[in-house]
Amino acid sequence: MYRNLKSSCGRILLIILTFSLVSTGTCLGKSRIIEVHLESTPLFPGTFTKVTLVPRLEGVNLVGAWFDGREIPLVRDGGAYWCLIGIGLGERPGKKILSMRWERRGERGVEVTAIPVKKKEYPKEFLRVSKKMVEFSKKQLERVLADQKAIREAVKPVTKRPLFQGGFIKPVPGAVKSQFGLRRFFNNKPRSPHSGVDLKAPMDTPVLSCNSGRVVLVRDCYLSGKTVVIDHGLGLYSIYAHLNKVFVREGQFLKKGERIGLSGMSGRATGPHLHWGVSLYGMRLDPLALLKVF
Repeated sequence: MYRNLKSSCGRILLIILTFSLVSTGTCLGKSRIIEVHLESTPLFPGTFTKVTLVPRLEGVNLVGAWFDGREIPLVRDGGAYWCLIGIGLGERPGKKILSMRWERRGERGVEVTAIPVKKKEYPKEFLRVSKKMVEFSKKQLERVLADQKAIREAVKPVTKRPLFQGGFIKPVPGAVKSQFGLRRFFNNKPRSPHSGVDLKAPMDTPVLSCNSGRVVLVRDCYLSGKTVVIDHGLGLYSIYAHLNKVFVREGQFLKKGERIGLSGMSGRATGPHLHWGVSLYGMRLDPLALLKVF
């Protein structure tokens, strides 16, 4: 019993020590065991980043990581490790906890680092569409809910290794037409925040895969039109919507820059464009962060 109490006290002391040494900036913590580096800061609802974890003692192996209570995959890179963390749009500012379990020559321990999340206000956007795209019949609502479920299920699995290589690219060259996170009003009726970015793309502009990965969903949805979802590994997915034509099939592996289809205005759209989205661990996040993080 004494040994168990002593072990528990040691773990509590280690956690308290880690919290007390957390600092702000790119290097968030220089604890006794692991340094924590964020690729981009600050973090706020709707964004994500790459986290590099560097053991400070020889022989330390990381065997697991959790962020905000969710287990996340680790990638070993030489003597260090890295992982991806994200903050959902609905999250409040404050601190999120990153926990890291380590082993070293028979010893085991857990490091805990608090990562600050800043507040961000997203602007409003007002759009006019046909009435049937805002007020649904029973049959239309059933289809919308089925589409939403299909996409949620498609982005739920977490592939434990990265399927992407190197940096990410924009799927079309056009500028941002409508930014991520906008609080949207269709025909003056409030709807869910914008879950991606709308990129300018004339009808039938080639749409390219933003990085390598496997196609996990091809579906003609009521609201997002012809939609493609690609798994890039580590719980990271990219989503392409309102396509006019689709050239890929489910299960197909794509290289970075390979053609997915042609842009259009299928589904609920006011004109030709590409809706580009990103999902990490089931959370819709700003896809433009991909271009900064990698």
